[in-house]
Amino acid sequence: MQTKGLKIKVLQGGIYLALRQLFSVALSLISVLVIARILGPEQYGVVAIASGIFYFLFWVSGLGLAVYLIRQPELPEDGAEQILAFYNTVGLAFYGLLWFATPIFGWWTGHEEISQVLRFLIPALWLGAISNVSIGMLERELRFAEVGLIETLAQMANYLLAVPLVLMGWGYWGPIAGLVVQFFILTVLAQHYYPIRWRWHWHWQFLKPALRYGLAYSGADWILSLKALTVPLFVSRLLGVEAAGITSIALRLVDQLAILRLVVRRLSISALAKLVDNPSSTRSAISQGMPYQVLLIGPICAAFSCLATWIIPLMFGKAWIPSAQIFPFIALAAIIGTIFDLHASALSAAGHNRQVAQFNAFYIGSLWLAALLFLPILKLWGYGFAELLTIPSYLLMDRALAKLCGAPNYWNSVWLIVATAPALLFGPWVSPVIGISILLISYGLLFLLNANVRSVPLELYAVWRSR
Repeated sequence: MQTKGLKIKVLQGGIYLALRQLFSVALSLISVLVIARILGPEQYGVVAIASGIFYFLFWVSGLGLAVYLIRQPELPEDGAEQILAFYNTVGLAFYGLLWFATPIFGWWTGHEEISQVLRFLIPALWLGAISNVSIGMLERELRFAEVGLIETLAQMANYLLAVPLVLMGWGYWGPIAGLVVQFFILTVLAQHYYPIRWRWHWHWQFLKPALRYGLAYSGADWILSLKALTVPLFVSRLLGVEAAGITSIALRLVDQLAILRLVVRRLSISALAKLVDNPSSTRSAISQGMPYQVLLIGPICAAFSCLATWIIPLMFGKAWIPSAQIFPFIALAAIIGTIFDLHASALSAAGHNRQVAQFNAFYIGSLWLAALLFLPILKLWGYGFAELLTIPSYLLMDRALAKLCGAPNYWNSVWLIVATAPALLFGPWVSPVIGISILLISYGLLFLLNANVRSVPLELYAVWRSR
């Protein structure tokens, strides 16, 4: 496939996923509004702690085999069936062991209900693993429209169940039940759009290289996924369940407003695998992709920061105001980190998983060390400072990519971050009118004076019109 044709196809697929993610954000924010407002910080903290542990186990238990399906140039005809069989045998045994290990999490957090909730979520781990086989094959064929539809419908099922249950007084069990239903619907739809014959036998000759590749990839990913345990292991332990709920809302808001970051990251797994043999094309793709990342999430996060002290009390209640104050720090760290997502994808596609693992270890080590130091002293503010102190770790990623294909051009991304930062950081401390005015002036001057940055949204618009 020609580089230009691949670029157009990837961008068009990205538009499908972007529309799905925007719809997902709207649904998620509505559900979080209702759930968090009714449950309050303490009960929502139980949901946040259990969800953080669940998603860490979900990312780890996949063993990177879905990525192997996406990236492997040549697959045997029954490759997907064998991976599904592996999840149906070894995977089920692993999840059975996890079921007996859940009391450990209840003991650490000091809340026995965490163990009960995690046991209820164990079946969803298996459902997520088997659905990822079909979804991986869809992404391999760049069928992102179907992937977006599957995930949207599954998420809708979650909220359509969780919100009524919370309103009926089920407490934290409402969103937990919704999460299980989401993964069930995800599995059914994934099998519908990419049917894979169920079997229970797999061949070690095929699984051995698949696991070797998957573990090499996921080993680095597992380290990064440890971030999901920061709130359950540190915030809940040092500051309590209520603080865990407040911190999780701030993180949830950043994740939802930066959801389009996942679009570029997800597309890059499929796209950069096709460019890895061409260093100049890889470097060019990364240079062009980084500004897309910042532009997709920077203005949204900055605008929300300007309105946060008004929106959060109105939506969630006054008890959640501290989440508005730590939001800018978490969002700024996420915006800076997003320009390095493509670095990690390129390095992984080239088989440089050790460098990615080293960066992830340094990143998580920085976050956890800073959290241990600052949480007892600064309380919730300590988590915001811990996020910012991870920024120097990205120098490791830059050096690794420079050795692979040369240093990319950061200037467009840097200018976009500079335009975003004033409104983002000062938004909660000034009136919404002043904050939004700062944001509009900053971006207006940037687009007026910098033609290179101005070309980024124009190119996205041109691709949209061509479709």
